Amino acid sequence: MTSNFDRFLAQLPAADAQRGRALFRPARVERGELLVRAGDRPERVGFVERGLFRLYQTDAAGTERTLAFRAEGELVCAYSAALRQEPSRLTIEALEPADLMIAPRSTYDALVRVSLGWQALVARLTEALYLRVEQRQTELLLADATERYRLFLEGHEDLAGRLTQRQIASYVGITPEALSRIRRRLISINDDRPAAAYGQDHDDDARDGNRSSRPRSSPAAAHPAGEGTR
Repeated sequence: MTSNFDRFLAQLPAADAQRGRALFRPARVERGELLVRAGDRPERVGFVERGLFRLYQTDAAGTERTLAFRAEGELVCAYSAALRQEPSRLTIEALEPADLMIAPRSTYDALVRVSLGWQALVARLTEALYLRVEQRQTELLLADATERYRLFLEGHEDLAGRLTQRQIASYVGITPEALSRIRRRLISINDDRPAAAYGQDHDDDARDGNRSSRPRSSPAAAHPAGEGTR
């Protein structure tokens, strides 16, 4: 069976794909573990073979603001921090047990510098990321809460059933209680759409990051043997 990573590398010329296979190594992280913690310098690039991650920042009041999600077939890293060569402003948390392909950031950057195939691929990925970030900013500035939730469902329908209400609310920019009211109203006027399509109707604190203990740093993030808006 062709893996997500093999399909990703298939975008490259054969020689460049082989360099990628030699560089990235498999890693496993558990739910709640961190690939990157805010304040750390990002040292790894990850490709999600299986699993789901969220990228978030914490404001001065301690409220977590979810910026994006990363799932199967996507790169995950603190991209802007790596470009600036500064500590990360965001945290990347595994929302599910995940299988990754991990590469050291410095070695990955060196590969991109010397490979035209990788340069072209990274340029396409960067362009797509820019467009997604611009769309996200427009939604936050111009759309009301109900419309932002509708847009989330349209753009992330495959993720709605994998996220808790708290996680979705953090992304949409409202409280879980407000999201619950919007969700019930939308279900009542769209009876032909399964309720599950609107996400979970409950919060599970053991899953959604509201745990009594702080998230653990990932062993994969600490040891390269086993790590870039959705």
